[in-house]
Amino acid sequence: MSRIEHQPTDRNKATWKRVALLALIAIWLFSGIVGRDPWKPDEPIYIGVLHSLFTQGDAAWWSPTIGGAALVGEAPFIHWINALVVYVPMQFMPLHEAARISSAMWAAIAALCLALAARRWSAGHVSYLAAIIFIGCVGLYDRAHTYVPDIALVAAIAIALLGSAELAAQPSRATALLTLACTLAFMSRGALGGLLVAVPVFLLNFAPVLSMHRLALIRSLVFSSVAIAALSFAFSHRAPDAFRDWVADGAGLVIDERESFAPFAYVTALLWFAWPAWPIAIWTVVLRARGFVGGWQRAEIIAPIVFFVSCYAVLLLGTEQRSVHAMYFLPPLALLAAFGVDTIRRTWYAMIDWFGILVLGIATVGVFVVSLAVYLKWPPHLAAWLDRFIPGFRADLPWLGYGIALIAFLIWIALIQPAHQHSRRALINWAGCVTFLWVVAQALLLRPADHVTSYRSVFVALDKRWPAQGCVNAQDVSPNDIASLDYYVGRKTVLVDNLEDARCEHLFLARWKGEPPAPPPTQYELLVRAARPGNSSEQFELYRRVVPDSPIPASPASNPLGANGAESAKTP
Repeated sequence: MSRIEHQPTDRNKATWKRVALLALIAIWLFSGIVGRDPWKPDEPIYIGVLHSLFTQGDAAWWSPTIGGAALVGEAPFIHWINALVVYVPMQFMPLHEAARISSAMWAAIAALCLALAARRWSAGHVSYLAAIIFIGCVGLYDRAHTYVPDIALVAAIAIALLGSAELAAQPSRATALLTLACTLAFMSRGALGGLLVAVPVFLLNFAPVLSMHRLALIRSLVFSSVAIAALSFAFSHRAPDAFRDWVADGAGLVIDERESFAPFAYVTALLWFAWPAWPIAIWTVVLRARGFVGGWQRAEIIAPIVFFVSCYAVLLLGTEQRSVHAMYFLPPLALLAAFGVDTIRRTWYAMIDWFGILVLGIATVGVFVVSLAVYLKWPPHLAAWLDRFIPGFRADLPWLGYGIALIAFLIWIALIQPAHQHSRRALINWAGCVTFLWVVAQALLLRPADHVTSYRSVFVALDKRWPAQGCVNAQDVSPNDIASLDYYVGRKTVLVDNLEDARCEHLFLARWKGEPPAPPPTQYELLVRAARPGNSSEQFELYRRVVPDSPIPASPASNPLGANGAESAKTP
């Protein structure tokens, strides 16, 4: 009697397996949102924008500000939605931790939309796998667990892919989803976000198979254009100065100020960022191009390719290269990979499986050993070496963290138990290994990492010598530091371009490797110098004027900050 091979499918999946997969995704989503301060380069700025919504009054809801100063180049739209999500959680936890709940929400929406899109295109054979591949991408975890608008844009791209999947069966629903995706993308990243979704939706009008649904595609572009025009008109009407600066800054695009043109930068970044999705996605395209498994002229292949290529072209031509932008490629790559997993060779998925179990498992053991050196000072040689990187760190043994690590270890062992070997199991094991590593690292090493990365101690030290009255000028201080100063200690500054323009009695400097030069001692005396533990390159200094001058009233709102300062700020 011949043996009947089991064909993997998501149809009629056992209830306990569905619960287990949902639990894995939920653990991944909520494992890294608490326990640390905002970290550079971007998160302090957007936490500052969100903080201003709740503290600066109605004007801040239309004109984004940080530290009382206007943030040029930033639109307020996505922060409105996030503020609604954050309002209740912030009653029970710090704002920066509550803000990350909105990021987890957007990541969950992206994973859900990818699963639904795969389910629609595969008639139920593929669904959860697309979400598992998405969360298993190596570079996504730390980006998806910070408060940045880019997470909402990733969700918008996933919604657009779901809308593309609904074109054949539910044109009206597809129109609504694509309209929502374009509008949400614009709300997230302005013109850049809008183009990242609108361009592929427009190109689908000329793609095989999908071009027959041209009416729904055109309707979505028209409806989203109306919504974007309404938002832009309301912005220009309620905050004309902020809108004018936003448009002059590119409305979300950065073209003239790009530091370099690197056409292959995203290709090299995705080699690790999108692992293991990208090799399986390439295999899927190659296999379909050779005519196997239905060929390449199918919507589940064409739509993700169009989104991927359009994303690459828009990012290459419309903005400067940044690693966080690599997140935009993950939804189409995850979908392509989901449709190729069942066809990859045994040696390939065995390599992914054992690489995840062995390498990531060994890395997790390394995290455990490092934690022993940090907290128990054993082994002594490793502890002495680590003290150079976390000087001054002292803490009791994190019993709760070790308890969480033990529970995660037991769950991980249960996940990787020998079972029927197939490619889907390898991808699930991979996502479980990635999640296990991050959970253990968060549980055991988050406090020492926050000790050397957080700027809270710096600004608390400055606050102790901050003048009780009068204004403080700030020179060469990045938007990150302006936002952190206001968020941690509630201090605001008056920005000046050079020392000659300073009129306040006190001066605040942020110096990176001695630049800019310290003010002459005949004019200013140093009150306090602060720096993060173990970092002597970046120093923050507060001075008091020796020779009195005519002080000016504090009016930080008249000193705009560039939103793109988050991207070019000096970061240690």
